[in-house]
Amino acid sequence: MSNEYAETGFYTNRREKSTGSICCSFLCSHVGLFLVVAVYAVAGAYIFMEIEKPNEMKMYERKQQRAVQVKETKQYVAGLLWSYQHINWHDSYYSERVTLALDGLERHILISVSNYKYDGTEEGWVDSWTVPKSLLLTMTIMSTIGYGHIYPVTDEGKIFCIFYALVGCPLLLIFLGNLGNSIAETFIFVYSRICCRWCRSRRNEEELPPHTSKKQRKLLVDDEVGKEEYMPTEFLHVPIVINLVLLMVYIILGAVLFSFWEGWNLTSASYFTFITLSTIGYGDMVPGNAILADGDGNGGIQMSICIIYIVLGMALLSTCINLMQEQLLEKCHWLAKEIGLSKTENYDKDKNKTENSKNKPTKKKKNQSSTIPEEGEQSLPPPATTLRSPSDGSLRSRRTSQDGGPSPPADSTTLAPSQTLAPIQSESRSPSPLPTRSNSSTPIPGSLDGPD
Repeated sequence: MSNEYAETGFYTNRREKSTGSICCSFLCSHVGLFLVVAVYAVAGAYIFMEIEKPNEMKMYERKQQRAVQVKETKQYVAGLLWSYQHINWHDSYYSERVTLALDGLERHILISVSNYKYDGTEEGWVDSWTVPKSLLLTMTIMSTIGYGHIYPVTDEGKIFCIFYALVGCPLLLIFLGNLGNSIAETFIFVYSRICCRWCRSRRNEEELPPHTSKKQRKLLVDDEVGKEEYMPTEFLHVPIVINLVLLMVYIILGAVLFSFWEGWNLTSASYFTFITLSTIGYGDMVPGNAILADGDGNGGIQMSICIIYIVLGMALLSTCINLMQEQLLEKCHWLAKEIGLSKTENYDKDKNKTENSKNKPTKKKKNQSSTIPEEGEQSLPPPATTLRSPSDGSLRSRRTSQDGGPSPPADSTTLAPSQTLAPIQSESRSPSPLPTRSNSSTPIPGSLDGPD
């Protein structure tokens, strides 16, 4: 039975993956990273609310007490001005006293508005630490935008914000990097399958011989994706103009959306979207003020759409910058060459000249007497010449000396070492040529088989 299972493939050598490896693989995927970022942002929003909410309730109580004081101050100033009517004062002095009382009331109200969030009522209050606003805070921390519309006030909240940003910023950058790579691959594939495919089709038609049917042209289905003959997908660069158009369309769509929600004009909304997507974040224009003030219950949904728009926009901006980076560098190098700021062209020419000179064969100079040693130097011994005796076929070794004489005898196995030769007295003397093979049977002096 076990053999049957083995033959049918029930038993394999694959090891079952553990639960931990499966979870890690899922968390490293796009969906897993999105869930991790979403959970981290929501959890941070609720933690900020738990830390800052008690302090906000204390601020609300202080605001109520201040509102009561402002009301009492207004009543006091009103009674004081009424009492001034029964006093016989000069007009200038009366005006001075009334102005002094009104200035004091004005300062009291301004301090109440700036320090206690006084809004003219006792019960009125705008909660700063709601779920949508806290979620927007966590996303601005992780994305390093930092509007400044809401921030932690307590010491515990500030310390938590530091550690939250240390983990959240790299986490969001990893997610945006993976998302940007997917967007870039999808964008390149769509551009290759639509625009470049149309260009390939036109090129195939133009390459047809005259008076040839279009049915005989090369089909695009035959091309291997990524290795096409014309405009291959693997080496394809999306033009800079298309990247800029895509960014402009995305910014305009966001501007229309925020102008409808927040009541801004189109110019201000476009300015806000660009400042947000580029993570500049001045904080002069903040989303959510008009959204959360409607009171129709749609503020949370609209704020979620706003966060998704910001995250996708940041990924799209980084993708377009990466797609344009190499092309921009090439254009900058070309411009530097044109205006003479770069010496790359001259360097290439010098490099080519050097390579050509190395590849050329070297020619020997005429009347070169390299074999004649200089005066005071020792000449190297000439190479040994091995000769074969015509009588018995034995090998004979002959070494010519400096003056053309025979070399000293040597045994049959080891040749005699070269001796130090006397220096040449005359530079015009040339070395004697090597001995040629002799056809006579007379033994040569110094040979292996002849007498000395």
